[in-house]
Amino acid sequence: MKKIFAIAEYTIKENIRHKVFYTILLFALVIIISSVLFSMLSGEEETRVILDIGLGAIEIFAFLSAIFAAVGLVLGEMENKSISLILTRPVRRFEYIWGRYSGILSISLFNILLMSSGLLFLLFVKGWSFDFRFLLAVTFIFLKVVIISALAILISLISTSPISSISVTFFLWVLGHVTDHLKYLNHVLLEEGVKITIFLKAIYYLLPNFQYLNIKDYIGYPNPLVGTTIFWQVAYSLAYASVATWLSVLVFSRKEF
Repeated sequence: MKKIFAIAEYTIKENIRHKVFYTILLFALVIIISSVLFSMLSGEEETRVILDIGLGAIEIFAFLSAIFAAVGLVLGEMENKSISLILTRPVRRFEYIWGRYSGILSISLFNILLMSSGLLFLLFVKGWSFDFRFLLAVTFIFLKVVIISALAILISLISTSPISSISVTFFLWVLGHVTDHLKYLNHVLLEEGVKITIFLKAIYYLLPNFQYLNIKDYIGYPNPLVGTTIFWQVAYSLAYASVATWLSVLVFSRKEF
């Protein structure tokens, strides 16, 4: 565990020194603040606009910072062969992957907490009544990052270029928000006589279901949140990320440097 923590700490320091980290964080804060200007057009729905735009900005920029960190660090070290220097030390390959992953999640959590604090400040200034589901929404945004970071590392190990890794990861992010529509598509195709049920079901279960984690849609509405549902949502996120990370370890263990 000490080696994993050491690599995670090194990853955090690398991210802090990276200009992309500050650029993404700055843009996120600007968007959150600009949401106040948009809210002036909405009358009584002012706080709702701030909340929607703010949480959307937090999710998008947390996603961007995570994939750039995952692709830039892992794939970058493989391309410039600096990873060989790390592996020549008494560091096993699974320790390297889990260390990198832990570091990326740590810096992503810091980003999310910082942006969420800024959004909360704006909401309280506008007289918003606190809803505990805000904390759940932020938590589940982080769970999305937990999944996509694991996938980004896996794709970086399989891919051959940063552009393709980022593109594929972005594609998975988008598909993960529309997986529920695959069921409807399957129903429509069956009515038309096109039978690809097995294929669509395979895609549905293999892709991450990010729509399943959209707790932010419940804020401000009387929709009840069931404790057992939340438990399974968290379990799903951790299980999916764990499988993806161990697949990364398997792929990484077969690479030669």
